[in-house]
Amino acid sequence: MFSIFQRAISVAVYPAAYLYLWAQSEITRIKSWNKAPVIHSEMPYDGQKIMLLALYQKGNLRPDTVRLLKHAKAAGLYVLAVNTLRLKNPADTDGLIDCYIERFNFGRDFGSYRCGFLHLFRKDWHTSCPRLLMINDSVFFSDERMPQFLDDMMSSATEVLGSTENYDIDYHLGSFCIAFSGKILQNQHFSGYWHNYRLSDVRPTVIRRGELKLSRLLKKIVTDPNTFGALYSAKRYLQAITTNAELLDFAITRSRVSDIFAWKQVSVRSIIGRYRARYLVPKVELEDQPVSLETSTIEILEEQNIYSFQDICEFIQTATKEGPKLDVKRLHEVVVAELTESFMSGSQIHQNAAILLKLGLPIVKLDGLYRGIFDITDMRNVVEQLPTGESEELQSLLIARPYGRRYLTGWRKAAFERGLL
Repeated sequence: MFSIFQRAISVAVYPAAYLYLWAQSEITRIKSWNKAPVIHSEMPYDGQKIMLLALYQKGNLRPDTVRLLKHAKAAGLYVLAVNTLRLKNPADTDGLIDCYIERFNFGRDFGSYRCGFLHLFRKDWHTSCPRLLMINDSVFFSDERMPQFLDDMMSSATEVLGSTENYDIDYHLGSFCIAFSGKILQNQHFSGYWHNYRLSDVRPTVIRRGELKLSRLLKKIVTDPNTFGALYSAKRYLQAITTNAELLDFAITRSRVSDIFAWKQVSVRSIIGRYRARYLVPKVELEDQPVSLETSTIEILEEQNIYSFQDICEFIQTATKEGPKLDVKRLHEVVVAELTESFMSGSQIHQNAAILLKLGLPIVKLDGLYRGIFDITDMRNVVEQLPTGESEELQSLLIARPYGRRYLTGWRKAAFERGLL
């Protein structure tokens, strides 16, 4: 946690850091004026479902990105890719990417999304496209689960379907992966959003104008609120851990460990504490003994290793001498509630990376360590679920971006602490 002195420095530096980054962004905007996107290849479009992929890759495509592209082509998707960096040989994308565009590096992922959508609108592809998946490479793509994931996203009747939700700042869908129906693509407010979107390199501005504003617009233009949602939603997670004992035990031991980020955390201690506060009363005469209820209860609980729901049941039965009186159903409700409330805190793909991977989501955010949402234990809980090759790839990508506050210096460190970097 920040000290008072560190917080004061962070607050004091923020205006200057913001102004500096804003000025850099405006200079880059000016440089971009005569830098038109370059279309390196374009195959004819014939009304297929489309995957719009925003890339930030130099030289060669990452192996996990190649895996995604192969699965997309196997699923019959037309791939429109927009890259803000340069590949050594764009022709190498033949057979993987149908329309490959490179653009000047300005505007982050939403700049690439906008470039792709404007190309699509100019070509009039939106009038015949039945569904489009908007996705970027800020996530790692796992091979095994990808075919089912693409089918789930692209075969759904849900008009706007994100991969995950985000409860940070305002409820919205993670913009790194959202599928839109043809009805949304043809909506004039949707096309107007992209035509009017003003690019920026300033992170909070992109979040506000991009991720948050886009979700608010999409919620307004869907025909029914039930056609706006996430594939791996809190509702799906709640249903899964309520009925799946294996997943429940996994969530108990694999919930986020890093305490740097202030989103709600769950632990065996917090689960037992919640149950104790609601259902357990110490057998003492409070008027005769000057001890608190909390202290009395703690005194009868002995420490031991707990790795499952069954372990929790046995611990409470033994430590509280309740024996057969323990209501397992009520305890199960407490465990599910504690886990679900933690799941719904902040950005789900960050908060629940290991759990979502276990649930079937084949993507992992690559800034987990950098943002401090993962620590090494959290990272290991994720990579241990992948095949050896993928595990090594992902671990290398994560470690290449260590926690910003620990490794950045000067104004960059202060800017990072305030969410500017």
